[in-house]
Amino acid sequence: MMGVLVASLAAELPVQAAPAAKAGFGFPDQKAARVTAERVYSTWRIGMVRKDETAWRSVTTKARQMKVRNLIVSQKGNFPHDFFHDQPEPPSLDKFAYIGSLTGCGNRTLASTYVGNVKLGEGKAAENAFVLLFVYEDGKWKFDQSRMFNLDSVPQVKERLHKGDLSVLVEQDGFHPYGAAPAVPAPCGRPQLIGKVFVDAPGRSIDMRINGVSVHQFEDERRADVISGGLKRGRNTISYTIKTNENLAHPAMAIGLFVMPETPGNKPVCVFDHILDATDTARGGEFTFEIRNENIASMNPRFTGTAPQPFHAVPLKKKPASTR
Repeated sequence: MMGVLVASLAAELPVQAAPAAKAGFGFPDQKAARVTAERVYSTWRIGMVRKDETAWRSVTTKARQMKVRNLIVSQKGNFPHDFFHDQPEPPSLDKFAYIGSLTGCGNRTLASTYVGNVKLGEGKAAENAFVLLFVYEDGKWKFDQSRMFNLDSVPQVKERLHKGDLSVLVEQDGFHPYGAAPAVPAPCGRPQLIGKVFVDAPGRSIDMRINGVSVHQFEDERRADVISGGLKRGRNTISYTIKTNENLAHPAMAIGLFVMPETPGNKPVCVFDHILDATDTARGGEFTFEIRNENIASMNPRFTGTAPQPFHAVPLKKKPASTR
């Protein structure tokens, strides 16, 4: 029976609502979608809780497996041992109510949405949407990742979800399945220097590649990523495109690359930046920058030399003179 349900999702399915057809999504049989989503996610969750690598690999996409591997290796960790060490327990679906599912990519991707009260960090418990993302790969459904976001800021969306209005899943991109199956990244080597990229890009989309290996996408957000393969002493490269969404506010923007400390007490050092204010036009480009011995030395709080400046993609504006 379970095999029939999985196969029915992977096959071509009639679209049950016009809005979904226009957006390139479909509404699968909701009972079959729920059974599949919960079986795959529960297997993945049990694998995580029990630190069972075999179970985890059996239901995790190849792309996610390689991304996790690269993330750990890029921080000079050991995969898979460090992945399962001290991981928080993933949420159980027992705490959530099923809302509905959408398919995409010719019914090869699936997003299943749940709603429940969740306490994140030190904040109060709030009602959140919990969206599970799956890919049909090698003849079976695999889990890739989840999204969780607070519904308090979108009360009309929350109300429609509770009423079972599945058209809202099409209208809001947070509920969407992948438009294409995630590409499997190339395996990275162990880094010479651990690196992170920080981006604060409201109202902008940025596609980025660092040292030809580490690929990043930022969409109207503030986020820090580990650089796959890290950074290295000497020559490094970065290329990126920036697209501004004129329908969104796009104030100041910042991109920064940092070498991260490996010695206790040391601090990160910025080796590349691209900083703009709201009046500037954001343009991407290709840049080469050097990481020198003095960059690394300046990470030590006892460094007494002149602090080296990062490579500036655009000249920094001078601060206005004080009128006092």
